[in-house]
Amino acid sequence: MEFIHGTTLVYLKMRCWSGEKKASRDSDILLGVNGKLPPQKLLDLGRKKIFPPRALDPLLNKRKAAERACLAQGTRFMGGFAVRDDAIDDVVARLETVKQSFESALQQFLNDFDRNKEDWITENDEYAHIIRDQVPDRETVANAFKFEFKLYKLQPLEGFEPDEVEIADQILHEIGLSCREMSDRLLERKRAISGQNLSKQLDPLVSKLDTLSFGNGRILRVLSEFRALRESIPAVRIDQDHPCFGRVLTFLTMCSDDKKLECIVNGQFSVTRLIEGLRTDVSESGASLASTTPKPSVVSMGAYF
Repeated sequence: MEFIHGTTLVYLKMRCWSGEKKASRDSDILLGVNGKLPPQKLLDLGRKKIFPPRALDPLLNKRKAAERACLAQGTRFMGGFAVRDDAIDDVVARLETVKQSFESALQQFLNDFDRNKEDWITENDEYAHIIRDQVPDRETVANAFKFEFKLYKLQPLEGFEPDEVEIADQILHEIGLSCREMSDRLLERKRAISGQNLSKQLDPLVSKLDTLSFGNGRILRVLSEFRALRESIPAVRIDQDHPCFGRVLTFLTMCSDDKKLECIVNGQFSVTRLIEGLRTDVSESGASLASTTPKPSVVSMGAYF
């Protein structure tokens, strides 16, 4: 119940016109002048694109930005986002900024509406009759957009309180998704990264776990390991051959897999033991003059992969 009493539910109410129409196979709406199916850029899983998708991207990106603002301090809950009370002012400020940006992008979209429509028709001249007849007027399209958010305090009925384990697992799942994204970015890097910058990338994950822990043992266990990992990162340039790179990558990979994450939660895996194991490997390698074993690589460090 501490989770419920200590959080505010943020409910995003966002609508964006899709720029699409459901394809109808029992009419000539799918067909070009010669009875041919339109190209793939006009069709997508049974829906036809009647407006250039690139024109809608800035508005759709604002939806993602609003969700990121909520997830930075909260977790998905009951169709919205549960945000800790002492962080709600910051989230609201971020959402207000996103809302202003959305409204600005919408105004630009409407200003360019007729030009984008005609450009799309010109670009797909063979199917102009499909597009021109299906695109609503500018005012109708404008009313199809909306950006609002509401705040609620919840009071569940006795005996119907939310399951704390499920909430904790949802938070850890979201942390895992962020870990997967971070590990992908690390692997894609072509240049070394400073230890300070690498450590800063862990800060949002540490902050979210700390903010939403509410004394939950599963979350606190993972949080302690994140802090240990962050403190172990040296203030040097780190490339893929540096032992710290493999250490971070191993831990992020563990967290991004629900089953492997349990090894962290139940104490089978820890950053401290990972570091000690690497030091032992390096020490044994250096002690053996005849040894030709290469230093630990990203692959060899991933014993838990």
